[in-house]
Amino acid sequence: MMILKAIAVLMDYPGEELQQHGQELAAVIQEAPGLDADTRRGLVGLVERLRTDDLLDVQAEYVGLFDRSRSLSLHLFEHVHGESRDRGQAMVNLLNIYREHGLDVSANELPDYVPLFLEFCSRLSEEEIQGWLEEMGHLLQLLQGRLEERDSDYQWLFKALLELGGMETAGEQLQRQLREEERDDTPEALDEVWAEEPVTFGPTSGGCGGAKTNQGQAVPVDWSALKRNTA
Repeated sequence: MMILKAIAVLMDYPGEELQQHGQELAAVIQEAPGLDADTRRGLVGLVERLRTDDLLDVQAEYVGLFDRSRSLSLHLFEHVHGESRDRGQAMVNLLNIYREHGLDVSANELPDYVPLFLEFCSRLSEEEIQGWLEEMGHLLQLLQGRLEERDSDYQWLFKALLELGGMETAGEQLQRQLREEERDDTPEALDEVWAEEPVTFGPTSGGCGGAKTNQGQAVPVDWSALKRNTA
């Protein structure tokens, strides 16, 4: 499903290739079934902004949203297990599922990274895709709702995933919870995190529960496939 590949690209750390191929991404979005008109417009607007804004500004915005805020982490199991040992086992299980479906994951990639998860889903049947998205539905609602609270147009990526999975956005109770949440990306909150975390020097561990950054985990994109499907 090409729309999942397009969403994965837009959710990954933005680079020059995204800006060069923005029109192909917009064409995939325009032709994708299963999206309502507002979501389609929101996605195309996001593509246009990422394509035309200064790349350094776009990258700084991305880091501020997804790398400095644990509540917006693009690693699914961080929202479920935090840094507990259970997260490591969940990663191993998901990695084995990827391999069973022929998706090779390099040693520096964490399998619960949402763009990588979408690359896996794009290889499945529509019924299987819907099942996986439904399984992650609550987390998708959380991320969409938090991005909406921050007035970020990245929210449209998660709204699209909810629609493709046949789900609604966050209900009234969850919306109220999100409005009452304390932001974890303020200078004060970030200072508190730095004070709590030990300082280490030299190479960090590559274990599943360790620190991470989304920037180092680019998902490979077959741009020629996008062009073929939009020709």
